[in-house]
Amino acid sequence: MTYIVNIRPRRQITIPQEVLNQLLVSQGDKLSLEVVNKKIIVKPVKEQAIDSLKAIQKAFQKTKISEAELQESGEKIRKNLADKLYGAKD
Repeated sequence: MTYIVNIRPRRQITIPQEVLNQLLVSQGDKLSLEVVNKKIIVKPVKEQAIDSLKAIQKAFQKTKISEAELQESGEKIRKNLADKLYGAKD
């Protein structure tokens, strides 16, 4: 279904409740707006986060790095950084 909305003086629009229901968002949630070929694409930000997580998971599948290896590497990096910044603590 297509909805017509007015742009008010302060560049505000009211999104119909039916649209919010379809997007599974409510007052206080955030939306991402993207302009593609003079069309606005609106996505809930939580959907973007899920899309980003899927992209990260795909990248890790290609590298064949396990989650355990990633966590171990991150721990080593944090420890080295802490040692450089604050001195090694034994």
